[in-house]
Amino acid sequence: MTEQSKNSQPGYADRAYPLADLTRALPPLSAYQAFVAAAELGSISKAADHLCRTQGAVSRQVQQLETHYRCALFVRHASGLTLTAEGNALLTVAVNLLTQLVRHADVLAQSASVLTLRLPSTFAIRWLLPRLSAINLALPRTELRIFTSADDTPDFTTPDVDAIVVRGAGLWTGMDAIPLFQERLTPMCTSDLAASLKSVADLARVKLLHPGHGHGEWQCWLDHVGATQIDTNGGLVLDTLELTLTAAAQGHGVAIGDPRMAKERLESGALVMPFSEIAQNGLGYFLVYPSQRAGQYKIHTLADVLTRLAQEDLSIPAR
Repeated sequence: MTEQSKNSQPGYADRAYPLADLTRALPPLSAYQAFVAAAELGSISKAADHLCRTQGAVSRQVQQLETHYRCALFVRHASGLTLTAEGNALLTVAVNLLTQLVRHADVLAQSASVLTLRLPSTFAIRWLLPRLSAINLALPRTELRIFTSADDTPDFTTPDVDAIVVRGAGLWTGMDAIPLFQERLTPMCTSDLAASLKSVADLARVKLLHPGHGHGEWQCWLDHVGATQIDTNGGLVLDTLELTLTAAAQGHGVAIGDPRMAKERLESGALVMPFSEIAQNGLGYFLVYPSQRAGQYKIHTLADVLTRLAQEDLSIPAR
């Protein structure tokens, strides 16, 4: 006979399951989530998209439950999935269990919430930090944790990342991508260097500073202004826009980037924009998170405040 639980807290009745039963091996919680998603959506592939997992992973998790309970949970046919009687019974239990866990997590989240945000370093330094007070005001009971990365892939394989600011085109499967603003490109340099640039053709005589290995930013702007004779393969390549703008402010060449990220330097005169033309490369900055997190208070509050702050910051600094 297994020993009965000695917990005297409310809810632990005399006939409650003994501790040995409560702690015996069960399938992981992720398997129940995969099963519920597949049952609700009627498809393994749709469940995989919803959970940001592969179809193979979701299929294996459902099979894991079927092996554990020694019964088929679905009837599989060409148009999708249909629950068996055993599957329908398990669905009721699984939904109740997950609902209780989610509600408990929400209660805890209201009292002590942590939001981990990953974003590009230049965006963090030049755009987010000046607006940090407004963000904290919108999330008064949330501890905001900020990490930077040069990776433009919205990767949520590590569980401690809640949302990511990504520079890209805004199309990521299984993700909500909230647009903040489109990237705008224009050259920037010191006023002394700008004085030597009487026309776009003069860029052929100076060092071009590239914020990355692709050289695409300079090529986009030169194509926009119709300058076909300037070679973008030369110059100095740096790994972040922040480093590129710093090099430009120190007179090492002409940077290319979004004036929003150089606002303080442009306002102080450390950098100027030698040409008035602004190009768009089809990329933008997006707040990205798995679609199933959209209902979380801290996530939609962050999305609301970042969207509002981005809309308030539409003007390009004057030359």
